[in-house]
Amino acid sequence: MKDDAALALANDLPQVLLPINAVERETGISKELLRMWERRYGFPAPNRDAQGDRVYPPEQVAKLRVIRRLLDGGFRPGKIINLTVSALEQLVNSHQPAPAAATQSPPKLEQELLEVLKSRDPYAVSQYLNHQVTRMGLEAFVMDLMQHANAFVGDAWMRGVIEIYEEHLYTEQVQSIVRHSMSNLRPSTSKPRVMLTTAPDEQHTLGILMVEALLRVDEVDAISFGAQMPIREIHNAVNRHQIDVVLLSFSASYPSNRAIEFLEELRFRLPLSVDIWCGGGGMRNSRREVEDVTIIESLGSVRSSVLQWRRAHGMLRDQ
Repeated sequence: MKDDAALALANDLPQVLLPINAVERETGISKELLRMWERRYGFPAPNRDAQGDRVYPPEQVAKLRVIRRLLDGGFRPGKIINLTVSALEQLVNSHQPAPAAATQSPPKLEQELLEVLKSRDPYAVSQYLNHQVTRMGLEAFVMDLMQHANAFVGDAWMRGVIEIYEEHLYTEQVQSIVRHSMSNLRPSTSKPRVMLTTAPDEQHTLGILMVEALLRVDEVDAISFGAQMPIREIHNAVNRHQIDVVLLSFSASYPSNRAIEFLEELRFRLPLSVDIWCGGGGMRNSRREVEDVTIIESLGSVRSSVLQWRRAHGMLRDQ
């Protein structure tokens, strides 16, 4: 029986059955993971259309949104997936950490950002974000605004405060602004030469974009190869471009076991002289580690990893 909360959430959504591609876009949960949960946990439980393809009722999509929020917070799917929506919402409410003073948002950021997104005016969104990056500078924009704004916008979407297209508008505009700001930086040539990418089926690129911006500000030779690179292509690019470090990001919706398997295979294929760094919500959800792979715990720790690499390669002397 569907609980009242699920029905209430479903009433706010169009009463249509969504194909799996649309559910992936709406929730940020990959098609592979949706199918795996269906086999392993019995949820989601899609219907089938006339062609036999999976189609998902709105109340299941609403529940998946809440599950995604909890995954981002570090919960494991097996512990929560069969709870009711009411129980899931209680978990969300009871595990909202109070922000530390150092990570609090700029004054009125949430209110201003929400207002500009709800205006549904792409120019207004672009103008607001451009003003902030001009006022703050690229480094502070990434560290002090984007880290908080990404979480806030994602949370607002999960709670239904903004629509999916408004979340997409924010993502597209902030990516465009950061890339434009990086284009104004002088060329970066300082080692290590860092390759930034994601694994196949990992479409989320905000994480590697933020890392690229910080590295470029520090004049580190960082090169983005975009998303979803197979291991063979990473191997070829490492050889052709003389890469020192491969840095990958795994979002919370990426299956952690699959991330570990990918990293193990990549570590096997690349020489040990090439470092592998990885981070993101997908790695926080994993209890396993991969030998000779560095886990980047936070955005700020990327700089520490660069310093450690330089020290290990004789480019810095210990103080």
